[in-house]
Amino acid sequence: MKTFTKLPRKPLPEVVASEIEEAIIQGTFAIGSQLPSEQQLADQFGVSRNVVREAFKFLKERGLIEILNGSGAYVQQPSHAPTSDALGRYIRLLGAHESIADLYEARRLLEGWNARLAAERADEDDLHHLSHCLERMEAHAGSIEKWSEADLEFHLGVAKATHNAFLGILLEPLVDQLRGVIAEGYVVPGAVERGLEAHRNLLALIRARDAEGAYNAILEHLRDSESRVEAKHPTGNTH
Repeated sequence: MKTFTKLPRKPLPEVVASEIEEAIIQGTFAIGSQLPSEQQLADQFGVSRNVVREAFKFLKERGLIEILNGSGAYVQQPSHAPTSDALGRYIRLLGAHESIADLYEARRLLEGWNARLAAERADEDDLHHLSHCLERMEAHAGSIEKWSEADLEFHLGVAKATHNAFLGILLEPLVDQLRGVIAEGYVVPGAVERGLEAHRNLLALIRARDAEGAYNAILEHLRDSESRVEAKHPTGNTH
């Protein structure tokens, strides 16, 4: 005779959080709208306000709501930050962030196709954003911090221009590692000029809808970037 094990009993705050999360996903509460008050939800669920307050904490950690003191809880614009943070921690735990070769191999796989798809799908808003990032890179060529941020936003902008949400999510966790290699490459003589030229070329190819050209351009840029970083780390590790 088959026997069954007891089902796990979730704490009430988790149950309440899951119910509210499902309502948000189903569109019962629109982005930007205010959720019912803690007391209203407590009455509806038949629980205490403390249970609802704990449920709100779960929803905030999941990036679904923001809590404004004295005002209440509001549905937040979806963000892949929680997923990116979790994956970023996993990457660090594995130690994969220490390998330059692994990082650039992943970048070639992701960013090569990002560039190809961006050339096929980018709209005017995407092109304007990429142009603005390039202008910031040109304007801040003398500032490693501002240059790096503009450079990162350009690459993330290319991912966004694919109009495939998964590709942006996959690139986001690499941001901390990308920031490090961009900063290291920045100090190599001539790197800024080559970087600017590579980004100008890539944007021009995306604008021209040249998918194959954009793909090859980003691969060439990444090979050049990798060679500069590896020159500083002959062992192949970033640490």
